Amino acid sequence: MNTEKNLSRENPNISDTQKKPIYMPTVEAYDQWAATYDTDGNFLQALDSIMMDEIMPYFLSVLPSGPKLVELGCGTGRNTVRLQSVLGATVWGLDNSRSMLEIAMRRCRSTRESLPDTYKAEFQEFAVRDILSFEETASTWDAMKDADAIVSTLVLEHIPLEQFFMVCSKLVRTGGHVIITNMHADMGAISQAGFVDPATGTKVRPLSYAHTVKELVTCASEWGFTLVCGPVERKVEESDLVKLGNRGRKWVGITAWFGVIMRKLG
Repeated sequence: MNTEKNLSRENPNISDTQKKPIYMPTVEAYDQWAATYDTDGNFLQALDSIMMDEIMPYFLSVLPSGPKLVELGCGTGRNTVRLQSVLGATVWGLDNSRSMLEIAMRRCRSTRESLPDTYKAEFQEFAVRDILSFEETASTWDAMKDADAIVSTLVLEHIPLEQFFMVCSKLVRTGGHVIITNMHADMGAISQAGFVDPATGTKVRPLSYAHTVKELVTCASEWGFTLVCGPVERKVEESDLVKLGNRGRKWVGITAWFGVIMRKLG
């Protein structure tokens, strides 16, 4: 599969205006989306948060003391706040959207101030970095190398698998781990990431790929990563709607999310 798409099939339940979406570069799209990203009722973000609650305990259990953690595509910091409570950790939050990153910095600064010293990362830094231009900017990534773990949630949809795992292989140490969550290909065959511009009512979509779990595992193996947890594939259930909101209703019965934890072999 692994197909780049400007949407293979639009959902028939959306409005006429939204049936004619605008496609734009990923960075530009997320810069525009940043203002409403945390408030527009995106059910996949809500589902990701639910599932991260389930898989994070195992992930945290494999980390060494005072780990170096790199989040690729930290967005507005939804999961970065989890990492800053890892005692003694060095945390890097990276994103290619400056607008998203500014929100993440404010969010994490506020959250960090409320943490007791016994539940607080030692160091936290944010930086604008683009996975797609890693080769051209490799020297600017030096501080993030030899990471004990990489976290990347709902990001892989916008990146070719080869590029993503190449970057992971350069950043994470041998024996280190990578936790990845993403839109499931079953959902990706129907929809993709995007938002409605509140000023125009027009749907805006960035570049998107419908990666299958099998493709991910195969590509990861080629770059020296092996599964240690998962893949976990999650279907939307009727009972989820209390937490996911009304926008999740049309996805009941659809497998919308998957997650894996991988380890880099020597």
